[in-house]
Amino acid sequence: MSWRQQRPTRRASAHPYIGRRMSEAEHKQQEANREAQRTGVEAEALVERMGAEYLREERANIRKRSEPYRRLGGVGKGGVFRAVNTGASGPDFELWLADGRAGLLELKSRKGSRVPLDAVGGAQALSLQRCVSWGHLALVLVRLDGVWWLVDFSAWTHSHKRSLNAVDLEAQGARVPVTADGLPDFLAVLPLAQERARVFCAGLVRGTEQADHTD
Repeated sequence: MSWRQQRPTRRASAHPYIGRRMSEAEHKQQEANREAQRTGVEAEALVERMGAEYLREERANIRKRSEPYRRLGGVGKGGVFRAVNTGASGPDFELWLADGRAGLLELKSRKGSRVPLDAVGGAQALSLQRCVSWGHLALVLVRLDGVWWLVDFSAWTHSHKRSLNAVDLEAQGARVPVTADGLPDFLAVLPLAQERARVFCAGLVRGTEQADHTD
């Protein structure tokens, strides 16, 4: 058989798992990615329902942000059309509060006991950091094993850890109460989350000053 006959097809090149068996590690990673996606979609739906409650109560307007795209061709049956992604969307939600404050909210949901700090990165981190610098709301809403926390992005860091567990989230943010319908009422703990972020960041600054003085 010649080299040309053995060369992989275009379909196989685009999908490297076709034509070979996935390893156990690859299979586990694929399942973990699918589970993370399902968990994230479920959490987003809960936040959107909570946002509808806030709007009904005239407390806030929460809006899901869509990924930027460019439409290809016309609209088909049922209003469906083809599109191509044109970049990262940044944080998941925009929010406007009745008191005039506004900003961005990123949602992270995990079934494990920790959330990596770099789970908020790229366009998400850049947008949130800009909100911090400009004095807007910059929030991260975390769900770990069904428990929710709200963290101000200024406190989304650690001096020596690469991930945050429940103890860290409790110290750097605030645990979010859940309504009778299972919705995370994160605005109820926004003042507490911001206060804990201020205390935490002040502690980091003092620790840095002490280390500099010691050196």
